Amino acid sequence: MEPLKAEVGSKASTSTTILVIALTDPQKRKKAATAEEYREARAQLLKQEKEATRLLQELAATRRKLPMVQVPNPGRFKFDTPAGQKTLLDLFNNRKQLIIYHFMLGPGETHVCLGCSLCMDHIPDLRHLESRDTSFVAVGTAPVDELTAYAKKMDWKFPFFSSAPTHAAWAEAEKEGEVVTWKPGNGYFGLCCFLRDGEDVFHTYDTSDRGLEVILSTYHLLDMTALGRQEVGNGMNDFRRHYEY
Repeated sequence: MEPLKAEVGSKASTSTTILVIALTDPQKRKKAATAEEYREARAQLLKQEKEATRLLQELAATRRKLPMVQVPNPGRFKFDTPAGQKTLLDLFNNRKQLIIYHFMLGPGETHVCLGCSLCMDHIPDLRHLESRDTSFVAVGTAPVDELTAYAKKMDWKFPFFSSAPTHAAWAEAEKEGEVVTWKPGNGYFGLCCFLRDGEDVFHTYDTSDRGLEVILSTYHLLDMTALGRQEVGNGMNDFRRHYEY
């Protein structure tokens, strides 16, 4: 089966090769299985799927047992919002947990990160998270009006605030020898989780890069299909902003 180059609109994809089953060509057609063959193979795969589910549950349990790091003086970490400045503690919105997504969008940038945009397209109705006592906020270093404008263009409903003051606070803390565990590895991109106990805030988990695939339901759905993700390498960059299709 020869690979065919995919075209999106008028531009050919240069980094993605899509494997196409040419059903009209008998020589390239996949051999059709009997119902019995399918059921036997499916039963074997189901065993693997159940084992993978069990391992993922164990992994999640181990993740929950990670040592927590207290964030000293969380009030010094501030975020600009349309309603004024808020602290890290304020972002919990009186809930026990907080998830922050660090979005790669700096002041005046016109090329907005496609990967971050794709990730944020998969954020669910926040009422589901909030029913589990968990708040969600996305932040970027651009001014809050620029972030708000992009969120409106993308029709996102979650809070999107400026972390510029927090980045300045990180720099000051590091000058004094403090290790900031919830700062993204490259300083801009990643996801962090926090737990609140009264006025005390603890950093419990962080991830970036392929660790964020867990929130990409588009990938999970494609993984169930015969053609899969239809990409090679960093194929995430072959997606478009949803209003560009």
